[in-house]
Amino acid sequence: MAGGTFKMSQPKVRPGTYVNVKNGRQATAPSSTRGVGVIPLIGYDWGPRGQWIVVSSDSPDGHLSEFGRSIYDDSNSAMIMLQLMLLGATTVYVYIPDGGKAASGKTTLDASKEMTITAKYKGSLGNKIKIVSIENPAGGFDVSVILDGSEVELFEGVKTVEDLKDCSEYVTFTGVGTLKAFASVSLTGATDDVSGNTGISDFLDKSEKVRFNCMCFPSTESSLQTALLTKIKYIRESIGWRCQAVAPNFSANYEGIINLVNSFAYGEKELTTAEACAWLAGATAGADYVTSLTYKTVTGATYVVGEMNNEASIEAINAGKTFFSVDEAGEVILEYDINSRVKLDSETPQDIRKNRPLRVYDTAANDLLLMFPPNKFSNDEDGWNAMEGLGRSRLQLYEDDGATTNVNLDEDFLVDRGKSSGDSTYIRMGLQAVDSAEKFYIDVITR
Repeated sequence: MAGGTFKMSQPKVRPGTYVNVKNGRQATAPSSTRGVGVIPLIGYDWGPRGQWIVVSSDSPDGHLSEFGRSIYDDSNSAMIMLQLMLLGATTVYVYIPDGGKAASGKTTLDASKEMTITAKYKGSLGNKIKIVSIENPAGGFDVSVILDGSEVELFEGVKTVEDLKDCSEYVTFTGVGTLKAFASVSLTGATDDVSGNTGISDFLDKSEKVRFNCMCFPSTESSLQTALLTKIKYIRESIGWRCQAVAPNFSANYEGIINLVNSFAYGEKELTTAEACAWLAGATAGADYVTSLTYKTVTGATYVVGEMNNEASIEAINAGKTFFSVDEAGEVILEYDINSRVKLDSETPQDIRKNRPLRVYDTAANDLLLMFPPNKFSNDEDGWNAMEGLGRSRLQLYEDDGATTNVNLDEDFLVDRGKSSGDSTYIRMGLQAVDSAEKFYIDVITR
């Protein structure tokens, strides 16, 4: 379905839902489900390339064979990032850009026939795979797949190579002939090389189809960050789905990009800023429109890496930078829930650089996209009444949730009956987002 923003001077060609968010008592409204994050694992050493692996917080280790390890493997950077994202997100779409080579190995069977074993996926983790065959007393052979010293699969009583076809989630067996016992076949030749930026471009293109709330983009390469900004703008303003991305040290001056500039130690490991983006992306994805992440504690963090003093903190906030600090109790917290937007014009809501109000506006725009698809209503008095009833019930929900204030149901959702005709309907929706009390100014009067 088409969507995005619109200009009165440029009528749209495609049927769709087009939403502008403007300053004043005109805008949009919230209630879309949140909690969906996306992340590319750049240069990861295993797994299916160029497709989504959907990880749920209900079963984080539901993709052991695809990742080649548990997401609780604290020795692996990519798995740490998934752990951090799932602290806030309920669902994470994981993408491994294409690149590298798959490991392989061979062994000679009886009658000089060969069996070839090839790792299921590209990546250097395949070099840690060994295949062992032991004679089974009851007949045939027991074939083990060993990954990094641990048996991950066992096929018992196998007699021929053909019996192993399509059995394994880690390797592919090819060849013909009767099996025999052998001590081990080690796979070799795998690499993690990523050629150019094609894989990331593919990731960004495919992310258009996922209705995510926040993306973790763990790359500091300027050309990739520029591509990220272009894509997030396109998704927000042309497709019409409002989302954000967290990137390290990226002054994008855009509300769709959160610019994280420092990190923290997770357990005993000091994270890079790129790795720490995963926590903020997960927390942002899971935060609803009545929640601010300002001063939110980072579970599992032990200290801040790159902590700022007061002067540096003020400078960073004014520049649209997000960072971690330490509160009075010694906990690692997110200092201020803002995005990278610093320059505002008269058409832009003045609170848009704060992420809680932005989530109100974004959820509203996403709700309208879902509530008003093409061809659901007749463009006449009956249809307009139905639209207004639906819109006002949503406004009531926002007020009841505490996301908006100063709601006037009779005036804040109106179909413009004078403009609406043919297949075009014009609606105005008034919305005032509620922010969190994050700065207190108190006069103490002595008596």
